[in-house]
Amino acid sequence: MSSVSTSPGAASISLDDLIGALRRARIVLVDVLSPESFAASHIPGAINLPVADIARRADDVLADRSAAIVVYCGGPT
Repeated sequence: MSSVSTSPGAASISLDDLIGALRRARIVLVDVLSPESFAASHIPGAINLPVADIARRADDVLADRSAAIVVYCGGPT
């Protein structure tokens, strides 16, 4: 089983658990890369919310306040 790396203080989720949660629609998956990078490649079902836009757009984009949120990116941006 693979593990997804996290930033200090962030919870982690195994790859198997992430896939299961996606299949059961129990999480909101957020891709924080640029719209161009998102258009080129992203995990199906992910929402694009670039880091620079989080404060301004999070209320509109992340409507389900009860869902767990998993954030990912392709690496340092």
